[in-house]
Parts: sequence; structure tokens; C-alpha cells
Amino acid sequence: MNLGLMDVIKNIAVLGVAAYLTTQLPPFRRALSQSQYRLRDKLVLICIFGFFSAMGNYLSIPVLGAIANTRIVGAVAGGLLGGPIVGLGAGIIGAIPRYFMGGFTMVPAVMTNVIVGYLSGLVYARYGVRNIGVKAALVVSFGAEVILKLMILAFSSSFEAAWELERIIAIPTTIANCLGVMLFVYIVRDVYQEQEKVQAKAAQQAMQVIKKTNGVLWSGLTITSAQSVAETIYSEIDANAVAVTDTEKVLAFIGDGDDHHIIGQPIITQATKLARKNRHTVITNAKESIGCPVDSCPLTAVIDAPLLVNNRFQGSIKVYKTGAGVILPYEAELVQGIADFLSLQLLHGELEAQTILLAQAEYNSLRAQIHPHFMFNTLGTIRAIIRTDPEQARALIKDLSDIIRRHIRPGREMHTIKQEIDFVDSYIRLEQARFGDRIRIIKVIDPVVCRQAVPVFAVQVLVENAVKHGLSPKKGGGIIEIGVRREDNTVYISVQDNGVGITGKSPEQLLEAQPVSRIAAGIGIGLSNVHARIQRLFGNEFGISIKSRENEGTCVSIRLPWQEVAPDDTSEGSKSCYCR
Repeated sequence: MNLGLMDVIKNIAVLGVAAYLTTQLPPFRRALSQSQYRLRDKLVLICIFGFFSAMGNYLSIPVLGAIANTRIVGAVAGGLLGGPIVGLGAGIIGAIPRYFMGGFTMVPAVMTNVIVGYLSGLVYARYGVRNIGVKAALVVSFGAEVILKLMILAFSSSFEAAWELERIIAIPTTIANCLGVMLFVYIVRDVYQEQEKVQAKAAQQAMQVIKKTNGVLWSGLTITSAQSVAETIYSEIDANAVAVTDTEKVLAFIGDGDDHHIIGQPIITQATKLARKNRHTVITNAKESIGCPVDSCPLTAVIDAPLLVNNRFQGSIKVYKTGAGVILPYEAELVQGIADFLSLQLLHGELEAQTILLAQAEYNSLRAQIHPHFMFNTLGTIRAIIRTDPEQARALIKDLSDIIRRHIRPGREMHTIKQEIDFVDSYIRLEQARFGDRIRIIKVIDPVVCRQAVPVFAVQVLVENAVKHGLSPKKGGGIIEIGVRREDNTVYISVQDNGVGITGKSPEQLLEAQPVSRIAAGIGIGLSNVHARIQRLFGNEFGISIKSRENEGTCVSIRLPWQEVAPDDTSEGSKSCYCR
């Protein structure tokens, strides 16, 4: 009996159609999309490729008491596309029907189906599925056919019958089965390329949305920020409508259905209410599940992704389709990813607000403190001179009252250099009353910077540290030089002393953030706090720098951006631009 090539190719055509239809099944695509197959994915692939191998037995042509078939196509394709375990499993499934069909080639046919399935899987393990193309499929399938022919000749019960069989079917079945494996691999690679295009498109869309919405929600979810987010998503994603809500109402809506989905209106769709209740993404391709109470609403499919901050529902991103449109899996993942990114922005804004509140609370706490030792020493000094020099005592009491008033009076965080220097003068006069000529002050201040904005207490802290840690421990005291100058758009404030210098800690350690309880007392705020305040107000390129040499002195400098305070913004005691 002669075997025509077309007889086998017809069977391959049937197998090819079945293979193409199978690649359109979501479970098959999900299994193939895994970079590392899980057990469930392997079982799915084993069943599918095993089915094709088994089906190859029934798409067979009897020849001389044997069977010419396409059985090895499923086993080899399974190994190439799923790995050794899938190839082995598919080979076993395909071999079971062949065993019951009998014939003098039954034993080698069963053995070979299992062997070539496993060997094909080793090729997968060596090169990876995405590196296996049509050429590799041709080489592997041809090798599998050679193994099959040799096994039939070696293990068949009749060598003469086996030889006669192979003389008739060797060339047609080899060509047909090689074409079958190549066709299967080609179809699956086409699926991969389609998935990669979809993933690339989704990645590009996600990057565009992230780029355009980065930082938009840092200040919170408002109508303005929600509108910006909705416009960006609507322009980048294939959607018929996009909406953004907070916990209670619609903040933005663009697209079909905007006649009744109105900004400011309470949430009316059941999908959003379900997402809010369960804090999970809701995906539906049924108009009834959306739950819009307006019968004429054109929206038929939605993905409703919640915006969660610490598992608290803050709002939702809703992407709608109309008519026959459905939410595709990649679109669901894309919208969920965008929602996660926007949730992180809300969290960032919340943390930033908490940081500002904490810093302000710490600042208010510190500015309200007046160290007891300073009070005791100052009052003791006033008591000592009140009988001998009442006028000086009166002036010192005024200076002390000014300091106390500035500390306990709520106010803004910034004022002018002139106001800060006036405050420093009050502090210096109190210290000079205690230490006398041991503390001498030199001020070199450019008059043009008198209205420069400076954080409250910034210079006073530097002077206080110079007195307390620089000159006080030094026998005979020393000199403190205060300098303020402007260079282009930058203002430099320096406080330099010729005291004992810094010992025990590096300048970097002095600027490290510390809790309130550990900040060195005095009458005010530690260097680290001032440094942190400056950077928070103006940016990390500004702040405090320290240079010190032991037994030679210390120079602490503040770098600020040029920022003049308008005359109307100045408070009392700041009517003149003259700095002493």
C-alpha cells in the first residue's frame, strides 16, 4: 500500500487548525506567558500537548499492519515549548492510546514518544522557549523522526516488516511531522509576539501616564488634580470614558455618559460602591453589573480600581467602555498599576503633610522653651546689679522680656535679618552682663540684606552656641564675629568665634537630626533643627556648614537664597533697614 504525502498533510492541517484554536484559549496563553512555570501551568500544558499527541494516534493511516501518524508532534512541541516535564508528560499521554492500538511497532512507538518528548524538553531547558524558532523546531523534529525510525527497526517484532514499512512511510511522515512541529512552534511564537506587542503598548501607556501624573496627587485628591489625572488616562488609554472619585462623590468625568455622570455628584454606580466596600478592583463587562441607575447610560464595561492609602479607601479610578467593548486582561493590569502608582502619590502627600506638621510641632515646642539655667543666671545677674546700676538692670529686664515674648508668642517661621539681629543683640547684652568683657562682638552686615528673609532664631542659635560652647569654656573669653553678605542670588550668614573649637563630635554629627529631648538646651533650638528647617524651606542645596579647629575656634555659616521680605510683611522693630 502506498502512502501519499497529502494524506499525512491533511492530518497536519487538522492538527494545525486545532493548535491555532487552542492558542486562543486564555488558560493556554496564561500558562505560556509565565517566565517560570508553576505546577498548575505545567499541568495545563501537559494536558494540552498530551491531547495533541493522543489525537495524532487517531489521525492515523494504517499501513502494512502498522500506523503512520502524527503522534510525536504533540510530544516534541510540548517539550520545546514547556520543558522536560511537559514533554515527558505529553509523551506519556500520547503513548497510552498507541499502546492499546497494538501492532508490531507498538513497543518502539510507545518508547519513542516518551523519549523524544523528554529530549525536546532538554532543548527548552538549554536555550529557553523564546530562543526556539522554526529552524530549531525543524532540527529537533527531524532528530525525533530519526530516533523513531531507528527504534522501530531495532525493537519491532519483525525487522523485515519494519523495513518495508519505513521504506514506504519514512519520507512522507518525516516531512509531515517536521512540518507539524514547525507549524505548532510558529503559531505559538506568533502568540508570544502578539503578547509582547500588547505588553509593550501597555508599558508605553503606563509610562506616559506615570510621567504626566507624577506629583499631581501629592497635594491630595481634589477636583483639579482629579481632572488632570482623568484627562491623562483618557488620552493615553483606549477608553470611552474615564472617571475619578473620592470617597463620596465624582471629582472628574470625561467621555460618554457625561450628561448624567456629573462632577460633584454623589457616587451612583454599584461597581464603585463595591470597590469602596471590599477595597478590591472591580472588573465587569456587563452593563447591569456597573449599576448605573440611568437606563440610557451607554457604559457597558468598567474596571474600577480603588485608591488605597494604608488600606483606607481614598477614591477610585474608573475606565469605561461602551457598546461591544470589553475590558481586556492587559487593560485591567494597566489600570490597576496606575491606581497603585496614584495611591503611592497620595501616601507621599500624606506623609509629607505629617512631616511638616511634626516639624512645625517640634519647632513650636522648641521655640516655647527657655532653658531654666539661662533664666536663673540672667535673673541672678539682674539681681546683682539692680542696686548698683538700676538703669542697666531696667535695660536687661527689657531685653529678657523681649526674648521671652519672642519665644512664647506664636508667629510665622520667617522674618528679616534686621529682626533677627535685633533679637541677637538682646541675647548678647544679657550674656555680656554675665561675662563682661570676656565676650566681645563684631558685626559686619551689608545694609542691602537687612530685609533678607531668614528663619526665626537661626542666627541666635549660632551665636548662642558660640557663647556656650566656644567662649564660655575658654579662659579670658574671646570674640564673636557676625557677618552677613550677598553674592548674586545667595546670602551668606556667618558666626565665627576664636574659642576652644568643637571636640568630641564631627561637624556632620552636629547637623544630624535629633529628637527634641536630646537637642542641646540653651535658650533655643539646636543646630540640627535650624539646618533641617532651612533645607525644608529652601531645598537641600541650602543650610548650615561648620568649620572648626580645636583651640582655634569655629565658624558656622548659613547659606540662603536671596529672598527679600516686602516692607508690608515686616513686624514691629523692623522699620529701619539699618543693621548695627
